[in-house]
This record gives sequence, C-alpha cells and structure tokens, in this order.
Amino acid sequence: MANPEHTTEERRASWTELFFDLVAVAGIGQLTHLLHRGPSLAEFGLYVVLYLAFWVVWACVTVYSNVAGEQARTTMVFGCMFGLCVMMAAVDGLPGEHAGVFAAIYVLVRIVSAMVWRRGQVVVDWPVAQIGAGTVPWVVSLWVPAPWKFVLWAVGLAIDLWIMFAVDAERRMVDAERRIRARLRRGRGRAPRGGPRGHATLPKLQALHADSPHLGERLGQFLIIVLGEGVISVIAAVSAEEWTVPVAMIGVCAFLSLLAMWALTLRFGFVPRMMEQSADASPLLLPRLMAMHCALSGAVATVAAGLGLVAAHPSGHLPAGMGWVLCGGAAAYFLVCGLGGVPSAGYLWLLRWPLPCLVVALGLALASPHLGGVWTVVGVTVVLIASVVSEATRVTTPMA
Repeated sequence: MANPEHTTEERRASWTELFFDLVAVAGIGQLTHLLHRGPSLAEFGLYVVLYLAFWVVWACVTVYSNVAGEQARTTMVFGCMFGLCVMMAAVDGLPGEHAGVFAAIYVLVRIVSAMVWRRGQVVVDWPVAQIGAGTVPWVVSLWVPAPWKFVLWAVGLAIDLWIMFAVDAERRMVDAERRIRARLRRGRGRAPRGGPRGHATLPKLQALHADSPHLGERLGQFLIIVLGEGVISVIAAVSAEEWTVPVAMIGVCAFLSLLAMWALTLRFGFVPRMMEQSADASPLLLPRLMAMHCALSGAVATVAAGLGLVAAHPSGHLPAGMGWVLCGGAAAYFLVCGLGGVPSAGYLWLLRWPLPCLVVALGLALASPHLGGVWTVVGVTVVLIASVVSEATRVTTPMA
C-alpha cells in the first residue's frame, strides 16, 4: 500500500482507472430503462437506489486506487469491474427476477473492496471502505420478497451515507489502537507464528489519506463520462425519430444543456478547486466533497436521461413523469451547485442564480405536460445557459 505521505510528483489517472470509470458510468446509463415509461414514484425510487449502489461501489474502488497509487492491485480492480458488469446485466431484470443476483454481487464486491486493506491501516477519509454495516441489510434482502427487498437496499445505502459523515477520523484511529491493544492482551502468553511464546507484536497503525488533486481528477473524469453518456442517449433518441423541426430543436437544446452543465460543474464547480489543492491539504472535507459528487453526478445523469426520454417524445402530450425526470433533475442539480458554492461565494450568492433557477426548474416540471417536450427542453436549456452567463460574469477566472 502506498505511503500516506504523498510525493510532490503530480499523479495522473491511469488507463486502468479510466477503464473502471467508463464501466461504472455505463452501469448508471443502463438504469435509464427504468424511466422509459414516464416513471412512477416507485420506479424513480428504485432508480435512485440502484444509482447509489453503483456509485458506492465505484467510490470504494476509486478511493482504494487513489490511496494505494502504483501499488494498487489491478486484479482486484478488474474483479470489481466484472462485478459491476454483472450488476449492469441484472438491471434489465429488475425489479423482477434478477434482484437477488444484483444484491449478492453488490455484497461480494463490497467485501472484496474492503479486504484489500491490511491490519492496522485506517482509511480516515473514507470510512465506508472498511465499515461494512451498510451491507447487512443487503444480505438480509436475499431472503425477503419485493418490495421490502428494495426497502432494505435503501436502508443499507442510508447507513453508508450516514457513516460518511458520522464517523470521526480521529476517533477511528483511537478505537483502532484500543482494539489492537485488547487483542494483544488477550493473546499474551501465546506464541505468535514464528516467534517465542509471550512476545506477541502490536501491528503498526497507519492513517491513510487521499491524494486530493488526483481524486479531483477522478471525480471530474467520472462527471465528464456521465455527460458523454448523456450525449449518446440524446443521439440515439434523435436518430430514431423522423427529423422534423421539433426534433432538431430538442437535439440542439439538449446539447447546449449538457454543455452548460459541463461549464457549471467543471469550470466553476468544486472539481477544479479540489484539483488545485496541495496533496497535503486537510482531508476533513472529503466526505462532504464525495457526497456532493454523488448528488451532482446523479443529478447530471438524471437530466441526461430526461433529455433522451423527451427527445423520443418531440410532439404531443409529455408524460408528467418524464417532465419530472428532466426538470426535477435540473432542480436537484441547481440545489447541489448552490450548496457546494456557498462556502466560497457566500449565502447571498444563492440569490444570484441557484435558487431562482431551482424555482424555475420546479415550475417547468409542473407545467411540462402542458408545455410539451420541445418547450420543456427549451425552458431547461434557457435556465442552464442563464446560470452559466451569471456565473461567468461573476468571476473572470475559474473558481479557485
């Protein structure tokens, strides 16, 4: 395992890491089939749960690769990648016959990704990597019928999200030292393997921290791939339709919307700020940054899915569920951007564009069945472009 003290040499994402990110995002893209019918609340809830499952697995493996550096076990990363592929294939059978397979593989991948850490090593920035309490409901769900099976999945993921914020890094180190000393006392008088009786050794505690600039690159890379998946879904939807003026308008506006989210996220967002941090920067904010990335990626993926769905309904009545996928996803995106920007821009900045855009997006969601697909997409595009213009006029350089 890499030394927790990072070198000053700049790290770049490896080809293995890029490959893993591509597979993880492909899994998230696979979830859009759950939304094709203009989803009900239950279907959208399942979509959110499955997205979180893919993201948590991706985050656990990503943090491992980030901390381990060149010593990361490629076979472990590829093994988890294969697990993601099986989960991806199981999505088509959800919420029916493949639910058990999805849960079993999720638990297996979480166990494998937790076993790579050696005794005495404490991943202080990402406690979910070593605390597997969130997988217990998933194990129980193997013997529980639907829909309670999915409720247990949600409970397990909620536990993981709670652990992200509730577990204190310093307290973890103290508890780890206490447990090791307790084991040493219980083993006193017994000969350790290869040593004389009564000379048990105390494993050395090692606090492992993330490399912030490298992790920032991985977070941005993931978001770029999500945006790319959105472009692909829109192209697929538009290519299947007769090329009329409404279809052309949706296609152009969808591209502009994705471009606007790219600018807000990767030019003015938290990712460039994180990449500019020094490698020895304080890791205390990492759980919050990871939670922001989770929510932001989910919102971007949902907006991208909504654009693809609306592109397949260019005229006539737009199902309310599809309108809520697109506009609700945009509202969630503005909310996360606002929460992420407050620490550097202040609360008054929320009134500049995050809150107004959020309100307009919710209004578009309510009105979408009456507006139709074209004008709903146009409305979302105008709001996103307005937010980019507002932020670009506020700063002359990317937010530092």
